[in-house]
Amino acid sequence: MSLNEALSRTLLLMRTDLDASVPDGALVDALTSVRVVLHAGADAMATHSGQTALVTAALTMARSGHEVWIDGADVDTIGAQPPLEPGSLIDAIVAVGQDLLPGCSIARGAPPNTDLAVTIGTVATSIESTRRIAIDAGDWWGRIAPQSAGWSGLDWPLGGICAGVLVASEAFRIAMRRLANHARARDYFDELYAETADATFALAPENTPKTISLPHFDLVSGGAIANAALFALARLPGVVGSGRVLDDDVSALSNLNRNALLVRSALEIAKVTDLTRRAKGIAIDPEPVRYVMGMPVAPIVLVGVDDIPSRWAVQAAAPYWLGVGATEGFAVLVSSHTPGQACVGCLHPAAASPTGPIPTAAFVSLLSGLLLVARWLRSLGLEGPALADQQAFINALRPEGWTYGAMPVAPNSNCPVGCAASTTRTAA
Repeated sequence: MSLNEALSRTLLLMRTDLDASVPDGALVDALTSVRVVLHAGADAMATHSGQTALVTAALTMARSGHEVWIDGADVDTIGAQPPLEPGSLIDAIVAVGQDLLPGCSIARGAPPNTDLAVTIGTVATSIESTRRIAIDAGDWWGRIAPQSAGWSGLDWPLGGICAGVLVASEAFRIAMRRLANHARARDYFDELYAETADATFALAPENTPKTISLPHFDLVSGGAIANAALFALARLPGVVGSGRVLDDDVSALSNLNRNALLVRSALEIAKVTDLTRRAKGIAIDPEPVRYVMGMPVAPIVLVGVDDIPSRWAVQAAAPYWLGVGATEGFAVLVSSHTPGQACVGCLHPAAASPTGPIPTAAFVSLLSGLLLVARWLRSLGLEGPALADQQAFINALRPEGWTYGAMPVAPNSNCPVGCAASTTRTAA
């Protein structure tokens, strides 16, 4: 097992904006040289939300090969934090860190010099760092800021996950800036990978219900988006529900960079089997099969497959509510579809199936799955299942622009599914 192989999909993504001549070793060095310390404040660590932010930030950065340190007093875990085992929080994070990328780990304490010091809650610290930021979270939002104003969240974890993603995005951009001399287009590169000074990202309206009794669902795919969705759902306090996960693949070393619930000791195990034991509180029926046209589906289906014809096939089975999470490069696309609305075929009318390994990184996939869960929970509230903003399209590198990514989906007369909305438009 090599670190290069474990990071292979991340290295592909890094090459998007770099000269082709940059060797893999330089990319790995850029990732692994980023040193981050997470200062865990007592106020934040007394909440499920704050603990979730710490776990998310630490594990997501570790999956990109960054050197992660945790500075704070250990406390008992509050609620479920898979893939951590219950017990002492920081001890559990460090233990999982030993079981992620080969040769990498998560350390306790505060090193003398860091590239990024992150304050979670209220902390007094004087260690040297090239840059300091603070994060905060509410029920449905995450925030990055220059200085800490304490911790706002309590028991609802989704804002904490969002805040952790913000940190991981910042750390990744530090690594990329070390490669700026190899940029294909320097002005564009400098703007895309610049620091974020202050940003708040709302996952859902504040009046979105905190639903913990989930309707029965199907999850088509056991890959990165499915991992991210269950990473979020399993953390909901007191969550109950049941669902199927359909995927015929086993976990490989190259999945460690993005599958949020996967650890190295679970490689070569069926993805659906591993997810079954990670999804605390949710009764998962694992089906190690690939979804094909004609298979029946539950009324609610979450889809994370990259293959677009597979999305059409699920849509053709006519679920009551279909949610799709996807990534392409650094872009995140999440959509939802109900009868009468433009369907997934209207949104993705061309069957451009992926060829070869897909470039991706931990924070990008996690954001997609998190937004998919938030969209599902929104559909269970006052907004109803037919959300007006059917899709969200955002760049995971630039949180300042996330607010502007929500938009409707228009019926497409070339829809390959032939949904009612598309045929009505054709007739008109």
